[in-house]
Amino acid sequence: MAKDQTKKCAHLPCVCVPANDEKYCSQHCKDAGSEEAEIACDCGHPACAK
Repeated sequence: MAKDQTKKCAHLPCVCVPANDEKYCSQHCKDAGSEEAEIACDCGHPACAK
């Protein structure tokens, strides 16, 4: 991945960008992991709000 590209949260339905070197943007996404069962993310961040 190029340095200028933004890393997306590892939770597949999430479109947020995690802080610093984190893999997930929130505890919700960390708990959900990389499962594909969700079609929408409920992390609570504006990017994922319905």
